[in-house]
Amino acid sequence: MLFETDVLLTALNSKDPLNSIALKVLSGEAALLSPYSLLEMNLLARAGKLKVLNYDDYAKNVGAMLSLYSVKILGDKPQYHSFARLFESQFKLTFFDSLHAAVSRVEEEVLASFDRVYDRLKAEGVKRISPRDL
Repeated sequence: MLFETDVLLTALNSKDPLNSIALKVLSGEAALLSPYSLLEMNLLARAGKLKVLNYDDYAKNVGAMLSLYSVKILGDKPQYHSFARLFESQFKLTFFDSLHAAVSRVEEEVLASFDRVYDRLKAEGVKRISPRDL
């Protein structure tokens, strides 16, 4: 099962009320992280939308968590970008949401996300499941 940034951020925040639900996604069999989630988190931190006191320590903690749960980070593929452009223009998704959706579509993986925007892409082969439903 593929998951994206919102699930990872929730799993990293022990004070988030949905933390245990997000951790359940990470601990699932064959958990896959979108290849764009780490970049998205970095940009969120740079923009001040993600409060990180020490990014080096934060990155190490992210790596340790992903390793602990045996999460595989997918690599980038040209096909992702082709679908992402389509999703971004036709469905008015954000840059990163379109990339996460494209990975789900190309890899034929269910996308675990709290974000309902992906539900609009069901006819395009993107299947979202809310982590609450796992």
